[in-house]
Amino acid sequence: MAEEAEAAKYGAFLFDNGARYEGSYIMKDEQTEGEAEPTKVMVRNGVGIYKLDGNIYEGEWVADKMHGHGVFKFMDGSKYDGDWVDNEFHGQGKYQWSTGAYYMGAWEKNRMHGQGTFVDDTGREWKGKFFNGQGPGLHTLPKPKQQAVNGS
Repeated sequence: MAEEAEAAKYGAFLFDNGARYEGSYIMKDEQTEGEAEPTKVMVRNGVGIYKLDGNIYEGEWVADKMHGHGVFKFMDGSKYDGDWVDNEFHGQGKYQWSTGAYYMGAWEKNRMHGQGTFVDDTGREWKGKFFNGQGPGLHTLPKPKQQAVNGS
C-alpha cells in the first residue's frame, strides 16, 4: 500500500541558528539511528519566506530545498531572482550585484552557463554564451552614447 502524501500546512518556525521560516510545510517521518520509531520533522514544502542574518529567500520549496522560482536577497545588497533546483541557481535568472552590475540569462549549478547578458556597473554590456561561469564566446556591445544636454 503506497504512503499517502500529507496535506501542506502553514506556519512560522524559529530555528536554533536564529533563522525564521514562514510558509507552507509538511510533516515527514525521519528515522534516526538508535531510535525504534521514526520521529516527525517539519519539511519546507510549497511557498515560504526564510530569513537568516540579513539574507532573505522568498519563493518555492520542495522537500526542504529552494526549488522552483524564488528571490534571494543577500545581506550585502545583491539579489538573485530566478529558477532554483536543489538549493542552486539553475535555469533562467537574474543576479544583480550590490555595485549595480548584473547578469541575466541561463544558470547551471550556481554558475552563469548558456545564453546570457552581463552588464557591468558602468553600463557596458557583454552578450553571448557563458560556460561554467566564464564568458569565452561573448560579444561586447557598444555602450549607449550619452548626449550632452544644454542647460540654456
